[in-house]
Amino acid sequence: MGWASRKAASTSTKTHLMEPRNHRLLKTGLLACVAVLVVFAGGRSSRFGRDKCTYVHGGRRLIDYVIEAGREVVDKVVIAAGQNAHLYPGEEVVADSPHFSGPLAAVDSAVQLFDETLIFAPCDAPYLRPAAFRELLRAEAPLSVWVFPNGRVESTIFKAEPAAAREALRLLTQHRRSRLDDLFRLVPTQFLAVEKHGADHTWFLNVNKAQELAGAAPAFKHKVFLDDYLLRWGEPPLARWLTLGDVEALRTEFLRYVEVGILSMAAHVAKDLGTPSFRTLAEIIYEAVDIEKARQG
Repeated sequence: MGWASRKAASTSTKTHLMEPRNHRLLKTGLLACVAVLVVFAGGRSSRFGRDKCTYVHGGRRLIDYVIEAGREVVDKVVIAAGQNAHLYPGEEVVADSPHFSGPLAAVDSAVQLFDETLIFAPCDAPYLRPAAFRELLRAEAPLSVWVFPNGRVESTIFKAEPAAAREALRLLTQHRRSRLDDLFRLVPTQFLAVEKHGADHTWFLNVNKAQELAGAAPAFKHKVFLDDYLLRWGEPPLARWLTLGDVEALRTEFLRYVEVGILSMAAHVAKDLGTPSFRTLAEIIYEAVDIEKARQG
């Protein structure tokens, strides 16, 4: 038995899928694996003004660009549509887990349904390229995720091994946590530097408004994360805090993220530390790692 109870049983079932699983062996360069792409598509799209996943741009829905990039790398694609399932008749949809809200509800459902390596990506990232998924799969850690040079983790584009994620999700369920980034705090994670891998920053940008489809490039005032970093805790500080109330463990976690330049994760920990000064510091960090989009022209 690990740091989370292994006795909690999930209520998710495989009836959430419209079609039975049917996988083939996939090769990505020197890597051989079986993988499934799960596309987040259950949001309200309030800033967009209508459902953005099915918004047609260049003759295709935004979600189709993500699916097309994924099909070159994975052997199966499913849509985590949540309340928007009616928008995908005839397509394979995964229902949200009742244990969480937001993206983590889709993650929990997927890791209960599949044993294969999972890649997650949002429907509103039409500039994603297959190479972004391949690099995630090449990482040896159970989880891998991209980090912008300013220290912001792009937490909705990541790889997860279901067996490793399930224990963390059980702990988060017990403590009613629904922040997606908590997974990276509990499970060994390879944080991939966008610049080191020669990836275009634009690949990872999501579209919140229709006018952003005109083309945008991210602008970074500071660059603090330029090399990959594997973070593997003996006992995750977040787990110690949730189960034992160990505040010093959180302080250690906060300092580690600051030292290695994964600043958005440091901000999440600062919010958990909860004092007025740490809450203020969290907001300052969030502002610092916000991504400005400069129009291309």
